[in-house]
Amino acid sequence: MSLQSIQQVGADISGAEQNNGNSSGSQQKPQTVEEIQRWLARELAAFLEIDADEIDIQEPFANFGLNSIAAVTLSGDLEDWLGCELPATLLWDYPTIQVLSRHLAEEVLAAK
Repeated sequence: MSLQSIQQVGADISGAEQNNGNSSGSQQKPQTVEEIQRWLARELAAFLEIDADEIDIQEPFANFGLNSIAAVTLSGDLEDWLGCELPATLLWDYPTIQVLSRHLAEEVLAAK
């Protein structure tokens, strides 16, 4: 699935959440790989000050020029968003958005 397809699904979900009265602060916890991919792409793009559609979900995080502080910060923000404890080394253990989101959806969220 391309990032543009993922973003379109995200727009569809966001529109549905707004219609249901949900704000981004109170949105439901993600349940799918695609939802996590969208979130990671948006957050990484915001950090890099680029458009989310410029993020290749198969590109290693290291290639985006993230330093250790940025990687740990992103991991912490992800931990807050998911509502579960994650290791600070998460972006090194799962080096792409695609691999990380699959791990989170299949292992971490499924265990909740």
